[in-house]
Order: sequence, then C-alpha cells, then structure tokens
Amino acid sequence: MRSRVIPTIPETVLSYRIGEKAAALETAASALGMKHTPIPEDKAGETLGFLAGYGGFSSNGSDISADGECVIFSGISSKRLDLLLKEMRRAGLDIPLKAVITAYNQNQSVEWLLKELAKEREAIAKSTR
Repeated sequence: MRSRVIPTIPETVLSYRIGEKAAALETAASALGMKHTPIPEDKAGETLGFLAGYGGFSSNGSDISADGECVIFSGISSKRLDLLLKEMRRAGLDIPLKAVITAYNQNQSVEWLLKELAKEREAIAKSTR
C-alpha cells in the first residue's frame, strides 16, 4: 500500500505596508514559532499564493503598489490564530485589515484583497450605524 504525503503549509504571517509595526509583528509571530514575511510594496499585484510560497504559483511579474496596510495569515489554525491575535494585542499592534489565505483568494492579488477588506469594513460600519 502506498502512503500519500500531504505537504503542510508553514505557519506564516505576511504583512503589507505596516512600516514600523513590522518589528512588533515579527516578535509576536516568532514568539509562537511562526514566520513573518513582509511583502515588498511594489508586489501588490502578485497572487497571495505566490507571496505565501505555495507550490504551483509563480510570479506574474506585476510591479504595482496599493494603498493600505494589512496582515495576511497562511497555514495557521484557528486556535493558533487566536493565540497570535492575542500576542498582537499584547504588543499594541493596531492593524485593522486582516485576512486568511483561502482556496478562494489564493489566486487573487494583494491589491484585490485590500479593496475587498475595505468594502467589508465599510459594510460593517454601515450596518452598525
């Protein structure tokens, strides 16, 4: 009988345009054994799957930037994500836009993700008025 090895996705925290907050995010992630990967500002057109290092994804050569800052989580279980968010709060990190890479969005760009997250925040703000 053949066994099938399913590769695991390493727990990675990607960040885009968070500036000085990157050091605190690095500390929070490394405290839990997670990798922090800052996304270069001019790589907002690349797919999330490529930026997270997923197999089968390659660079599309896009050199665009986008407005906004965000944190993107990859390969992190909900239990571990709760721990990371707790570490981030403890460190005083205020980064409102956060997302998890999913099968749906792994083919999308950071630019697209920032627009979607902004729409969601606006919809939530309208519903609470």
